[in-house]
Amino acid sequence: MIRVVAAAIAAVISVCASASAQDYSLRFSTSQVNPNEPIVRAMNTFAERVQERSGGRIAITVMTGDQLGPQKKVNEMVMSGASLLSATDYGQLGQFLPDLSVLAGPYVYPSLEASDRLFASDVYKELSGKLEAQGLKIFMPNGLFGYRHVVADKPVRKPADLEGVTIRVPSSPIMLATFRGFGARPTELPWGDVYNALQTGVVDAAEAPFGSIVGAKINEVRKVISKTNHQAMFTAWVTSASFFNGLPEDLQTIFMEEGQKIAGELTKMTLETDDGYAKQLADSGVEIVEDVDVPAFMEASRAAYASVPNLTPGIYDRVQEAMK
Repeated sequence: MIRVVAAAIAAVISVCASASAQDYSLRFSTSQVNPNEPIVRAMNTFAERVQERSGGRIAITVMTGDQLGPQKKVNEMVMSGASLLSATDYGQLGQFLPDLSVLAGPYVYPSLEASDRLFASDVYKELSGKLEAQGLKIFMPNGLFGYRHVVADKPVRKPADLEGVTIRVPSSPIMLATFRGFGARPTELPWGDVYNALQTGVVDAAEAPFGSIVGAKINEVRKVISKTNHQAMFTAWVTSASFFNGLPEDLQTIFMEEGQKIAGELTKMTLETDDGYAKQLADSGVEIVEDVDVPAFMEASRAAYASVPNLTPGIYDRVQEAMK
C-alpha cells in the first residue's frame, strides 16, 4: 500500500512538473508546404529558440500548408483572441488596417536598406500600434519572403500582355488593385488551391516568389515565369494582442527579441536561396523571361495606391519619406 501511494504521489508530481514546464502551447500557421523553404525553416528555428529561452514554458508547433485554414481565416481567429501565431504579410493585414497595404504595394521599396529604415521609423511604429489596437500584435516585422513574379503559359513582358488574363492573387487589396491596373482579372484564392486552379483552368496565371513556385510545384502546370519583380514581399508574424499582453514580461521580451533576430536571418536565407530556386525551375524546363519592361509595370502600378479603399490621405508619401 505504501508503495502504491508513493507511486501515485510521484505521478501527480510528475504531471504538475510537466504542466508548469509548458505553460503555453501554440500553433504557428503558414500557407507554405515545403519544409526547405526559408520561411518554414525560420519558423521552426524561432519555435526552437523560444522554447529553449523560456525553459519549456512556451511550446510552438509549426503547421504548414494552411492546415488551420486559409491565411485570412487564421488572421481573423488570431484577432478574435485565439492562442495562435500566423505567418502573414502586409497585403493580408491591409484587410484589417488599409494603410498597411502600402507596405505590400508594387515597387514600394527602393532597396532593402530603405526598407530597414521604414521598419525602424515612427511611421511603422504608428501603423503597427493601430493594428495592435485592433487585436493583432506583430512580433516579427520584416523577414523578406521573396520577390514576386508572374507565372503563366506565355511570356509577360509588358502590362498589355496581362490584358484579360485571369490571375490568382492573395487576399490583398493592394494586389487586387495592382493587377487590375495591369489590365488583368485578379482572383483571390488561398495558396493551397493554386495548383488545382491552374491545372483545371480556373485561373490562367499566378504570381509568387521562386521559392513558393518550387514548393507548391507550380512549374508542373505552368512553364513560363516572367521576372516582373512587382512586389518585394515581407512576411509579418502576428499573434493575438490580448494573448501577448497577458504573457509575463520576460516571455514578451523573448518573443520580440527572437522575432527581430529571425527577421534578419530569414531575409538572408531568402536572398541566398533565390538564385538556386530559379536555377531549379530552369532545369525543370521552365522558361524564365528576363527582358521584362519593369519601368512600364512600375508606371502602370502607380494607380493602385489611389485605388485601395480607405487609405489615409498622404500615407504613401509618408512611407516614402521614412525610407530616405
